[in-house]
Amino acid sequence: MVDVNLRMNKEINIKNYEFLFKVYKEYYFKNIEILQPPKEMQSREFGIMTFDSKVIRHLSFSNIGKLKAYVVQNVPSDIYCSNAYYQFPTFPINEKGWKGADMIFDIDLKDLLLPCQKEHTFYICSTCGIIYKDFIKLCNQCKGIKIIQNTIPCSKCIRFLKKETSNLIGFLIKDFGIKEQNIEVSFSGNTGFHIIVFDEDFLLLDSRCRSDIVGYLMGKNLSLESLGIRNNKQSYKIKIPLSGYSYGWRKRIAQKIKISEISNDKLNKLIKKIGGYEAFKKEIDKLIFEIGIKIDPQVTTDIHRIFRMVGSLNSKSGLSKIKCQNLDKFDPLNDSCFFLDNRDIDISINTSLNFNFKGKTYLLDKSTATVPLSVAVYLISKKIANVVKYS
Repeated sequence: MVDVNLRMNKEINIKNYEFLFKVYKEYYFKNIEILQPPKEMQSREFGIMTFDSKVIRHLSFSNIGKLKAYVVQNVPSDIYCSNAYYQFPTFPINEKGWKGADMIFDIDLKDLLLPCQKEHTFYICSTCGIIYKDFIKLCNQCKGIKIIQNTIPCSKCIRFLKKETSNLIGFLIKDFGIKEQNIEVSFSGNTGFHIIVFDEDFLLLDSRCRSDIVGYLMGKNLSLESLGIRNNKQSYKIKIPLSGYSYGWRKRIAQKIKISEISNDKLNKLIKKIGGYEAFKKEIDKLIFEIGIKIDPQVTTDIHRIFRMVGSLNSKSGLSKIKCQNLDKFDPLNDSCFFLDNRDIDISINTSLNFNFKGKTYLLDKSTATVPLSVAVYLISKKIANVVKYS
């Protein structure tokens, strides 16, 4: 029985592959102008992923026209370009001649750990296609160990993603002096946002320096001494810093716990009320985690990383990576979908679903359903549904 299911899943995957390849080809033929060239694209390394999951790197294009022609001809599942500028983009990594790299941050749903995520996260066995609602390491059906985790974000997820992105921008402007016009925000095309800093003061920073910036943003290694509180074996001593609580993390913490730099008394009373130095430290650690930005450190510290290109499709969702001109009004599950719903697609759903997409609510059970093209692409890309019939 297991062998039969594996053969069926293989046939289903081939059909899904053919469907997605066809609609991606149509997308790029009709929407190729959406692809936006990065700054100094002739100095960037480009990479693509094919529909059979092969990664091709060390590509270079002197202008956007040549890149568009390549994409239309080859129809990749994903398109990437480097954050770095190189003298020789097509050479091996150690011979490229690194000239600097834009600083990029990734705000992704997986790092926010929201309570609601469990309700709309799925675990899919890539071997047999069985979907589980609870986390598993081993498929009960085929004993496969390759489990894919996919999430359909809800409105609450999107709201918190945008809030975290705004918080990061606030840090970059207030604490690092980066001008707002030098910060670009893009929806990743799946479950997050990319924030890029175009600033010459940060261009030549190596991985270690970028790691220090990440540590600061996340609130790593902050101590109570930064607030002027020193632990003395059996007690503690308060001495407000000469610079007070007027900027950075000190200001954020002081505002949260409502203490003043004029007097020690209020801070001393607060520490005693909470239960002493150690209890107060635990509360401050919780506060730092709450205020700190939830980002993927590896994304920012990698000065040779290739990132999804603006205007390209994300194969994990079928949505496009696009710039956000107005983050507050931006709706990822509407504004980043450019597939025209001019035909319906029959799909089979492997689990019950309740989600919003392009302004409509979909309630689907474990059966066959007819949905607009954009919804079919989204669910099939998420590996939550399979194509049954298309023309």
